[in-house]
Amino acid sequence: MISKKLIAIFCTILLAGSILAGCASSESKTSGSAAKGGSGSESDYPTKPIELVIPYAAGGGTDVTARILAKTVSKYLPNKQTIVPVNKPGASGTLGLAELYEAKPDGYKISMATIGNIAIQPNYGNTPYSYDSFEPLLIATSVPHVLLVKKDAPWKTVDEWFEYVKKNPNSFSYSTPGKGNTQHLNLEGIALKDGLKLKHVPFDGAAPAITALLGGHVEGAVVQVHEAKPHVDSGTLRILANTGTTKSESIKDAEFLEDKGYSGLNAWTGIVAPKGIPEDVKTTLHDAFKKALEDPETIEQFKKIGIEPAYSNPEDFKKTIEDTNKTTGDIAKKVGL
Repeated sequence: MISKKLIAIFCTILLAGSILAGCASSESKTSGSAAKGGSGSESDYPTKPIELVIPYAAGGGTDVTARILAKTVSKYLPNKQTIVPVNKPGASGTLGLAELYEAKPDGYKISMATIGNIAIQPNYGNTPYSYDSFEPLLIATSVPHVLLVKKDAPWKTVDEWFEYVKKNPNSFSYSTPGKGNTQHLNLEGIALKDGLKLKHVPFDGAAPAITALLGGHVEGAVVQVHEAKPHVDSGTLRILANTGTTKSESIKDAEFLEDKGYSGLNAWTGIVAPKGIPEDVKTTLHDAFKKALEDPETIEQFKKIGIEPAYSNPEDFKKTIEDTNKTTGDIAKKVGL
């Protein structure tokens, strides 16, 4: 006859075996869940199209850049998903970025960000977001600004121009696509180094700023290099100087002010996402856009409009935003903005 003690031991062994089996089953399910995109693992993102906000009007430089990238990047997204560009212009590019600021950080809404709307405009206190309110993915392009003059302007070299503006304060007038924007702060930052006094005439966009120069209403204009190129190629305007931070193949013969000790600004454009985006989603987006920048189709399309890819990784992009915000904020204060 089996004793009560042996029965108790037997029951304990059965119970322990049941618990271990349950744990193994639970572990197996957890591993399977992780492999399929469970918590803390890679997901199957994206499962639907991704909206790319373009915070500027159709036809502009940012819009054209965004659409070239959107077309190519779809080749590199998982699950055959696509990028859908949507123009949401207004308030110097800040309305579209403000919408992204309120968006869910799930990777299905991202935005083009420029030096103007993410680094400069927050200095003026008119945006609901700050320069560090987003998750930088990468810089896509970085375009120098140029100082344009008419082909028959009296200054043949930038040194002649410097000599003139030093001797004639508030005499040289120049146009830009807007007050307090990148182009304006670009030339004023250069002028501050020597205490130069210039006459700024803002317009609503690069096209009217260039038209004012062509019509003789101003003596110079500061615009992005690809905006200047058609007029330079036609011989109606001349590039007096590259006022940016990098040399460009399309204007390799232009005098570069950084070589003369002046610090300029480039018009960079990148991609940002809402803060809090999952790390695996951020990686998926970054990698797809990086491959799109390296794609020969993208390079060729960029070349046609006079720009070149200029990749920077998320960490470098974050630092660029931070440094530019501080630099342009200092300039804005010194010129009374």
